[in-house]
Amino acid sequence: MKTSLRAFGIGLFIAGASFTLYEKFGPIAATQDVSQYEEQIAAYEQQIDSLEQQLQNENTVATTIKESTKQEAKKEQPTNTTSKEQDVITRTIYIYENMSLYEIGQQLEAEQIVKNGREIELYLSKPEFSRSIQKGAFDLHSDMTVDEIAKTLTGKKMD
Repeated sequence: MKTSLRAFGIGLFIAGASFTLYEKFGPIAATQDVSQYEEQIAAYEQQIDSLEQQLQNENTVATTIKESTKQEAKKEQPTNTTSKEQDVITRTIYIYENMSLYEIGQQLEAEQIVKNGREIELYLSKPEFSRSIQKGAFDLHSDMTVDEIAKTLTGKKMD
C-alpha cells in the first residue's frame, strides 16, 4: 500500500512539474512562430504595394499612349465637312411576322443603320413599341435617332 501511494505521489509531482514547464516554455515557441508569420505578412504587403505601383505606372503609360494616339488621329482626319451626306446610309429593312426584337436589332446593326443593335432592341422592348411593330419593308437612314426608328417600325406618327 505504501508503494502504491508513493508511486501515485511521484506521478502527481511529475505531472505538476510538466505543466509548469509547459506554461513557462510553451508560449514562447508560439510567439516566435507568430512573429515569423508577421514578418512574412509584412513582406507580402510590401510586394503588393510595389505591384500596385507598377500597375498604376502601366495604366498611366497606357492612358498617355491612348491620348497621343487620339491626338494623332485627330490631326490625320480631314477637316472636310461637306461629306456628311455621303456618310448617311439608307437601307430598306424587312420585318417579317414573328421576328424577334433581337433579330431586328441585329439586322439594323448588320445594315449599319445603328452602331449597337442591342440598344434598339432594348428600346423596342418598351410596351408602347413591342406590341405594335409592323411587318413590311421600311426605308431607314443611319442618321435617324432610336426613337425615330422605333416610330417608323411601329407606324406611329413623328412628333
